[in-house]
Amino acid sequence: MSEYIVREYKKEDELKWLDLHATVMVDSYAWWTVLHKKPSYQNDIIDLIIEKEDDIIGFITTEINSDLIDMVDDDYGFVWEFGVHRDYRGFGLGKRLINETHQILKNKYQINQSIWFSQDKKAQKYYEKLGMEEIERHWQFSIKPDKRLKRDLKDKGFNCWNLRGECKIEDYQRVKNNLNIIEDNDTLKPRICIGYRYLID
Repeated sequence: MSEYIVREYKKEDELKWLDLHATVMVDSYAWWTVLHKKPSYQNDIIDLIIEKEDDIIGFITTEINSDLIDMVDDDYGFVWEFGVHRDYRGFGLGKRLINETHQILKNKYQINQSIWFSQDKKAQKYYEKLGMEEIERHWQFSIKPDKRLKRDLKDKGFNCWNLRGECKIEDYQRVKNNLNIIEDNDTLKPRICIGYRYLID
């Protein structure tokens, strides 16, 4: 494992980071838009990469107490980005990134939990294998707006083709009956997104 170096992300890593992110996206349904610039966040972040011979082969970005969710009362790290290049999976590198992130969460912020969400089934199996606890699930999908909604939005200056959103599991059939959900597009079709809590003592 000494040939793999975990370190903090630096601004000069951006292009290599984006290249790896795009590569990881090909193997996963966790993302539905390509990143052209590394995102910034409102709160403190823990931003780690793992590299081998100057090539970035894994990444994890965790925001402290993200405003995105309100279902967790205690302090937490919200994992926005996580992935390992396909050629380096199965060597425990993802777990190493997670462990190092949790070490920083504990030492710097006195936090012992991270929150994860994914609509990718392979990722969900991986999180469950690590012992993460499911805390929430919902549908994510895109719709084609009907003529009335298109007209209402166009009156506000917005000419739209599709809209993306989510709903509770129990509301999905009602939503499907009332809206034109896109089901024939592999990237945009409906998927169940599961939220997890990961505790490390």
